[in-house]
Amino acid sequence: MNRREFLGCLTCAGVAGMAGCATQPRAGEDGRPMSAAKTAVRPEDFSYCGIDCKTCDVFKATVHGDAKALQRAHQRWTKTAQQHWGMSTLDPAILKCTGCRTEGENIFKGCRHCPIRRCAKDKRLASCGLCPEWKDCKRLSGLLADEPQARRHLEQVAASATTP
Repeated sequence: MNRREFLGCLTCAGVAGMAGCATQPRAGEDGRPMSAAKTAVRPEDFSYCGIDCKTCDVFKATVHGDAKALQRAHQRWTKTAQQHWGMSTLDPAILKCTGCRTEGENIFKGCRHCPIRRCAKDKRLASCGLCPEWKDCKRLSGLLADEPQARRHLEQVAASATTP
């Protein structure tokens, strides 16, 4: 399975995509089936903390103008904003983002001031999954408890970095 097919499965099938996709294995150049283990996960496919920005309701609301996604985002991210970003309230007007790797105006305020993002950028890491201490990181612990899929993404990034 090539990167484009993998990302298509990830976007459309979520968990099935993470399990190597629910499609028949494709043959590699040598004619043998390619295993999911050979499919490298790039750190840039996710946010620094492992969240898939393309599936985030803030991203969907911004990029696709999805009003229902904006409502879901406000409900979902209020707790995270209060607990992890030090915001007392979350104004729906600031829920605009085109991904946490974006700079400038089109990045959600929570992401712009996120201590996890700042740490990864300060360490010049493309992902927290590339940090040797990510599993014990206090910055990540609350977010990963709320977002188990992000943990799986970071595990994949870490595994891809150690796989030749």
